[in-house]
Amino acid sequence: MMQLSIVIPCYNESGNLSALIGRCESLVTDHPDVEVILVNNGSTDNSADLMAELIAKTGKANIRSHHVAVNKGYGHGILAGLQQATADVICWTHADMQTDIFDCVKALGIYQKSADPYTVVKGRRKGRPVFDKLFTSLMSFYVLFKLGKYTPDVNAQPKLFSRQFYSEIAGNAPGDFSLDLYFLVNAKSKGRIIEFPVDFAVRTAGEAKGGSGDLKLKIKLTKRTLAFINKFKIDQ
Repeated sequence: MMQLSIVIPCYNESGNLSALIGRCESLVTDHPDVEVILVNNGSTDNSADLMAELIAKTGKANIRSHHVAVNKGYGHGILAGLQQATADVICWTHADMQTDIFDCVKALGIYQKSADPYTVVKGRRKGRPVFDKLFTSLMSFYVLFKLGKYTPDVNAQPKLFSRQFYSEIAGNAPGDFSLDLYFLVNAKSKGRIIEFPVDFAVRTAGEAKGGSGDLKLKIKLTKRTLAFINKFKIDQ
């Protein structure tokens, strides 16, 4: 039985797939009780074919793909992958290679020491630009003001949690970039969040899809996040 399921949503990440899947192969070789589920989240480039080819070359049964035909949002891709997970502990991270998939194994070790199924373990990004850190801090304080829950570095990866926690909140989970916030606010309500430092590298291929991109992307993400916060309800 798998000890950990890692979900990685991929949207037009063909430029990163070779390095990413090579890193996944190294991880499951060192940790054969970990499975990796790469979600082709409605990509419009050649990600689907390239993903299948590269996964087949690894020969690893615990690296597999899941195909979402039409992109319905970042969160939708993650949720589709979570439905394919078989382990009792689940994690997601990004495909952009800005954080290392081996951080998921570090998160598992931290989680296992907590002995609490309502603990969510997440990364805290190091080496980010000052403006990005300020943006994240302001958003965290706005969440605190509106919802009474402090959620640090909302979009940092990985995020690791129990199947029990996920099953209780999955029904109302949003299919867009608000998914990260949704998980963390519910974690604060039901249990606790444990952070650990992760290196945050510069994206070398593909295009940014969220708040780590240019100013226009940040403004777009901010508008969506504020709208979500203002109508947010914590699952009971």
